[in-house]
Amino acid sequence: MPRPSSRFVRRAVLAAVLCLPAMSGCRLVGQRTFNRHAGDPPKLPSTPVPQVAGIDRPPLVTIVAGTPPAQWQPAVRAAVADALARKPNALFTIVVNVPVGAASGLPDMKAAVDTDGQPVLQAVMDAGAGTAQTEMDARGVPADSATQVCIYVE
Repeated sequence: MPRPSSRFVRRAVLAAVLCLPAMSGCRLVGQRTFNRHAGDPPKLPSTPVPQVAGIDRPPLVTIVAGTPPAQWQPAVRAAVADALARKPNALFTIVVNVPVGAASGLPDMKAAVDTDGQPVLQAVMDAGAGTAQTEMDARGVPADSATQVCIYVE
């Protein structure tokens, strides 16, 4: 095998030296060429607040505690009859919203359900809903609001 001439070697070295600055600006193509966030650790969303039944939609009827039954019973009868006419197997959830104060501590949920929720539950059942179609719940709400009984329908 013949030896390359020194002239050829000088030209090759000169070409490599001249091309070196031009090649220094080149980068290899990789994932970050097209997406600068490729390889970054995933950003997990904060855990969502669990949905509470009835809160994600407006109530069918809202009754402020202490309202005389003669004022709210006709509205409850009409609303329940209309809901049952549209969906015979509708589920009615009666929620008693009891104010929770920092000074008073925990409210007596059972007393609020007995005094304010039970008459509304009975009115819903008298309007045509069966026992399997009704359920009752009590929730604490901020202290600046009044005790309310809300009827939700699914």
